[in-house]
Amino acid sequence: MVKDESIKSKNAQYDILTSDKIYEASHFKDLKAFYSTHNNGKELKEKALQSMGFYDENNMLANGAVLFQDDYQGKKTEIKCSVFSGFNKGSEKIITINRYNGNITSSINYMMDFVNQRMNHSLIKLDNVRKNIDAYPQRALFEGIVNAIAHRDYFLDGTQIQVDMFKDRLEISSPGSFYRGEKIGKTYDLSGIISKRRNELISSVLVSCNVMEAAGTGFDKIMEEYQGVDEAHRPYIYSTSDHFTLVLPDLTYSEGVEDNKIPHLEYVPVANGTKYDDAVLSFCYYQARKVSEIAEYLGVSDSSYLRKQVLENLARENYVTKGKIGRAACYRTNMDMVELK
Repeated sequence: MVKDESIKSKNAQYDILTSDKIYEASHFKDLKAFYSTHNNGKELKEKALQSMGFYDENNMLANGAVLFQDDYQGKKTEIKCSVFSGFNKGSEKIITINRYNGNITSSINYMMDFVNQRMNHSLIKLDNVRKNIDAYPQRALFEGIVNAIAHRDYFLDGTQIQVDMFKDRLEISSPGSFYRGEKIGKTYDLSGIISKRRNELISSVLVSCNVMEAAGTGFDKIMEEYQGVDEAHRPYIYSTSDHFTLVLPDLTYSEGVEDNKIPHLEYVPVANGTKYDDAVLSFCYYQARKVSEIAEYLGVSDSSYLRKQVLENLARENYVTKGKIGRAACYRTNMDMVELK
């Protein structure tokens, strides 16, 4: 169902379609206050809203405008914020789990407050000066949250933006892949990501509020905040056909985020599957692996059984994609067929 809705959303923009709600200026106090806060006290003009397509000549609100109403509490803006005691969702204790429904500006404020109230802080000594370090730089955190709001696929009902705090990182996941952009899997090259706007009206309002760039994704600012960090503390993105996730490493956690952590996955059982399927899919989730590497990880021989009954069956059922590293065959988990726990 989610993938069907995602296909539909590629052909239209939810936020610019006309709703059945009438515009009343008194219903947007939160938006006006948000605008004023981020524009040095300036006032949001009615003319500016109308020129963006916030409402039409009959005073009918666009769908995206409805999401800014003071009393909006619908499912389109649902958020789920969680804190886990360890490194993944599957085997670690959940410390906190909060759900929130509200208008777009209050949602941004809620996510910022949730993380700021729970993130770690550290003091480091530079020469004779002590410097306070936040786990997640404020500008990087804000850009990540605004980006999730702006590029969310609002056609996808029953989904939510997820903010997950782990021992070593923060993950901000938004429903929908990059709009008319490539499926990028996992990349550290945030500056090289080109994503077209999925929500023209919502983006225009956020640009006018001075919290979003008129062009680009805002990822350049995130990279600036993490400039000079080591390999294990670099932020990254991964994207599939129905969601994209920004990962911000915790700068107070000295070990950083390790690529060699094996994720826990959920998926529909593989037809004619084997007892090795789960281990193979987890091992090959973050990067392509050669058959010899898979065999070593499983503790089995590089046999015809492994190649034909395990790996080729996973490939036939579309759970992995087959490629080559040099002359050696390799396999990478198809992220569209599995979900991280």
